[in-house]
Amino acid sequence: MALGVQRIWGETLTFLALAFLFAFSYPAFVNPISPSTQSLLNAIQWITWVAFAGDLLYGFFKAPHKKTYLKKHPLEVAAVLLPFLRPLRLMRVISFGGLAIQKVAIGRQFAITIKVFIASIFVAYISAVQITISERELDGSNIKNFGDGIWWAITTVTTVGYGDRYPTTTEGRFLAVLLMLVGISLVGVITASVAAWFVKMSANELEQKEKSD
Repeated sequence: MALGVQRIWGETLTFLALAFLFAFSYPAFVNPISPSTQSLLNAIQWITWVAFAGDLLYGFFKAPHKKTYLKKHPLEVAAVLLPFLRPLRLMRVISFGGLAIQKVAIGRQFAITIKVFIASIFVAYISAVQITISERELDGSNIKNFGDGIWWAITTVTTVGYGDRYPTTTEGRFLAVLLMLVGISLVGVITASVAAWFVKMSANELEQKEKSD
């Protein structure tokens, strides 16, 4: 694939990821949805799935080492196997920001922390959309709108867990378990990175003080 065509295709996939994110999120904010609107949202999701699946298959069959290709593209594989993860393709946009951040004095470690922080927010948002759709119609549920869903997602991904909002469906509880596991990992990375950054700053200050003495 020519470099120019590859760039255009990459931008197309990013646009499709945005379209999928809209189609995926819309039902969490608007209820009820007319049959015609639901059909349009379903069509957008199917079109994006076909595009992502085609992109993955093209790269897979073109790659000389199939297993290595799959190991190097876990996000693409997840986006095809688990459709609700497709908006994570947008994380490619963050890569440019990460490269820019690495050029300034704060260095690579802070860039990684920023990207992990944004990923945490993104995962919380996607989880909030899904939990809202899954829980709001159920009698006895305490998650009735997106506001309830995002509050639950944030308290879960940060492992705070106030317990004022919680899932009652099997699907919701399964999502909660996944979000807890992801939250522990992401928050752990952020906490460790921030701690290491402060330690490095303290060490630099001590080193400068010793040189001045």
